[in-house]
Amino acid sequence: MKAFVSIALAGMLATGFSSLVIADDTNAPANAQQGQEAPTEAPTQERPARKADRRGEGRRATAATAVAGGAKVGEAAPNFTLKTTDGKDWSLSDAKGKVVVLEWVNPNCPVCVRVCKEGIVADTLKGCKEQFQDVVYVAINSSAAQPDSLKATAEYLKSHKLEIPALLDEDGKVGQTYGARTTPHCYVIDQNGVLVYQGAIDDSPSGDAKTNYVVNAVKQLKAGEKVSPSETKPYGCSVKYKKS
Repeated sequence: MKAFVSIALAGMLATGFSSLVIADDTNAPANAQQGQEAPTEAPTQERPARKADRRGEGRRATAATAVAGGAKVGEAAPNFTLKTTDGKDWSLSDAKGKVVVLEWVNPNCPVCVRVCKEGIVADTLKGCKEQFQDVVYVAINSSAAQPDSLKATAEYLKSHKLEIPALLDEDGKVGQTYGARTTPHCYVIDQNGVLVYQGAIDDSPSGDAKTNYVVNAVKQLKAGEKVSPSETKPYGCSVKYKKS
């Protein structure tokens, strides 16, 4: 190395250079690797909470999973007909003149399990019925990519003592028409068949919610008020649509 530097110096001086800066390349490979790594984010008070949310929800997806189509708030809710878990036809038009709540579910989703175990779905149903005794609350399973999920839907609701219609959307068309992205993803339809709310069931993906958005929407309908918020960011596991 010394011989090489001496030769280089001699050559440069011979061509008229009067000064030379030599860089030490001893750690060059390590520095190059470090340069490709993302800097470590400093811990904050918020980061542990976000990590806790992810652990509590398992594999959750918020609104990141895009779905073709999507029913629009303020417009007529698309009509549909699906088979119930006991093989009967159920159509949205059957509930004409009533407030309807649609909740997308998946028995394999830890978030769905949590909101049932913690009584959030039962409390939502109760809160809606306190406003409209004839409210129609419906569970829809579009996660046909998990056949065991479809088969488990009836038992899943029964085990959590939820006596509501359970619909199987095996080709995913209804879920895609509505733009259902997560389980749970909820929709509220007023007595005129207009979609007035879509989004999360409440304001906390990990529990300890302060506002139940579905009950809030139904209360505002009862009071003759404009539903606000009318849209929120749904949380939960992504709907496991069957791949075409």
